[in-house]
Amino acid sequence: MGASKVIGGVPVMRYGDPSAVCYIGAVRALLAHLGDPIAEDELIALSGVGLCFPWRVDTPCDEVTVIPEIPQRTFDALGYESEYFGEQVASGTADGAVGQRAYSREFYLGQIRASIDAGRPVVAFGVTNEEPYTCLVVGYDEQGLFTRAFWPPHGEPRDSEAYFHSTDWYEKCAGILVVGARTGERLTGKAAYGRIAEWALAFRCTDSRTVSPAEIPINRAALPAMGRWLRDDAAWETEEQVRANDIWLRPCGLLLLAYYRDHLYSYLWRLHSEHPGVVNLPALVELERMKRLRESTPYPEDVLGLRDREVRGRLADHVTKLEHCDNSLQWTLFMPDFVKRQSVGFELRRLEYREYPAMRFIGAEGDEYDDAERRQALFAALDALADHRSGFDHDLRLMHHNGHGIDDDEGRWHGVWGRFMAVDAPLPEGLTAIDFVPRNPGSPGPPYLSQFAYAEFEGDVAALHSGQGFDCDAMYDVTRNVILGDGVAIPYPELYWTAEVFLAGHQNPSSAYLFSVCARE
Repeated sequence: MGASKVIGGVPVMRYGDPSAVCYIGAVRALLAHLGDPIAEDELIALSGVGLCFPWRVDTPCDEVTVIPEIPQRTFDALGYESEYFGEQVASGTADGAVGQRAYSREFYLGQIRASIDAGRPVVAFGVTNEEPYTCLVVGYDEQGLFTRAFWPPHGEPRDSEAYFHSTDWYEKCAGILVVGARTGERLTGKAAYGRIAEWALAFRCTDSRTVSPAEIPINRAALPAMGRWLRDDAAWETEEQVRANDIWLRPCGLLLLAYYRDHLYSYLWRLHSEHPGVVNLPALVELERMKRLRESTPYPEDVLGLRDREVRGRLADHVTKLEHCDNSLQWTLFMPDFVKRQSVGFELRRLEYREYPAMRFIGAEGDEYDDAERRQALFAALDALADHRSGFDHDLRLMHHNGHGIDDDEGRWHGVWGRFMAVDAPLPEGLTAIDFVPRNPGSPGPPYLSQFAYAEFEGDVAALHSGQGFDCDAMYDVTRNVILGDGVAIPYPELYWTAEVFLAGHQNPSSAYLFSVCARE
């Protein structure tokens, strides 16, 4: 008789039990078998699934498997050794080689047998169906592998409690995840939140993932792609197209996004309750905002209503709101710690959000005002307007792009030395006036909003003004990043402006910063 072994007692897996996400369900079943059960929301949060969103992947219920970092990093967050062998990320495949696999059948079988012999099921991708759904390999014999799977081989009943037997598993295998010994504790408290913040930063920097032969949009690329797709009339012309597209729009689109984020919210709320002060509370606010947005999704009553361009336009606008909210969520998660790492040689003493009545900024623009004597004459003229003070009376260098994007052809940088004055302040001859108002005027460029974040710094002057490693300089970057970490919107590009604040006068280095913000809810 040939070699064979099957591990008994591995829980049955069905759709929705223990998860609607195949990968999450397989990991939960594995941990339950090892006597170390985990809640779904905790696993979704720590594994990175709660913050991902790959869209239009041809593996409904298992989209996360196209992101190799998820199986690569799941088990170290849970305190176990593990190794992921994925065909799509292995380096052994020669360019242009047709049919060449990164790992041989013998290699996979050796890894699987060693794990099964040690009493540990193996997480495997693709071996039970044509698509790379996740299952658990629980045994082997001379002919093939025994598995627990949500989606069994074609022809097998979906509610069966049997172990499914696969003989052609290698041809379909997209990778395996082998779990070893437990070497530590599951991440909790500050460490757990730190891992979630790491995922937020990683996915914020990921636009797509190559899944041959397609590019799969992920996270910040996924929702914009969905919006463009909704506005593409050619994709919605026929009833057949609409019914097929509805699958990608709802169950494999917006509802899937909600499933990931709702479980993340559940875990973050629990983490906040058990470890007060660990969770950056604006992250919870953004997740609550996403839930409210979802409750107001403008779906048509009849799916064929999606043929109407106006209906799809409203949905596309809704998707854009979700995109902004999801971006803000990720910023709120990773920015506070990111700011701490940026603040070397200086510290942020305070940051306040302020709103002023209408004001008039009066000043002058031009390279000649880089000269201290020319600036002295400018500010002497402003001193003469002492009866028209605004209440924010520091010397400033205002910077703006006239309501255009920084990279636009018309988005020329303007640097204007001057001060905020009362709205009725007279304009001295030869100077420039820029108006600011409390509410959005509805058009790009001046008048700008008279509401801003005020950030005050102390520390090494050179460090404060350093541009090395920053998008602009230290004060600009840190002020912006704290704002994003607070979940406060910046009105870029239409009403975007910033300003250096010279608390000790224009003749001395600036040590505070203003950054335009939208009205706070």
